[in-house]
Amino acid sequence: MKSGMKPGLILLGCLASGLLALATGCVTKAGPLAILPMTSPGAAQRNLEGIKSYNDGDWQTARTRFELAIQTDPHLPEAHFNLALTLHKLGEHEQARTHFRIAGELAPDNTEIVRTSVYRNHLGLSSTFERHVSGGYKY
Repeated sequence: MKSGMKPGLILLGCLASGLLALATGCVTKAGPLAILPMTSPGAAQRNLEGIKSYNDGDWQTARTRFELAIQTDPHLPEAHFNLALTLHKLGEHEQARTHFRIAGELAPDNTEIVRTSVYRNHLGLSSTFERHVSGGYKY
């Protein structure tokens, strides 16, 4: 141990780091989600096209593709989630909230959706600590 370091401070630092890791481990980063083609082939293809546009930063094209996927099959939580992510990027937070809500209602146990900070922030489910750590806020 370096001279001048107190064991209590080291323990406190380790505890704080552990708590931060635990708290941030409960919330995941968001990215668009794929759909299994067996579920709905047409919607899955449009969704994949939307994911490509999203990853390219072409938010308007991604929006159109995700909307087409939803028109093809409105019961796909991933397509609603992906549209919500895109609307968030476009600054259309009210519409994003609507599609985050639908995605969560269609798949309440899908942790890839319900544990993301952007989902939780839009629906007002995140704590002040979560919002601070994720850099987000309630929209």
